[in-house]
Amino acid sequence: MTIYQVLNEENQTYGEFFDLQEAMYSAQDFTVWDEEHYYHVEELDYEVV
Repeated sequence: MTIYQVLNEENQTYGEFFDLQEAMYSAQDFTVWDEEHYYHVEELDYEVV
């Protein structure tokens, strides 16, 4: 399973999503709302045991 994390430039997590599009939209929204930081999406592979 893949989880998409929204992080700022300091790699602090601001959200986790199962849908890539939703994560990308959130990163864009955070970047617009908070001009002092840049937000991006990182892919995290997660294995359910």
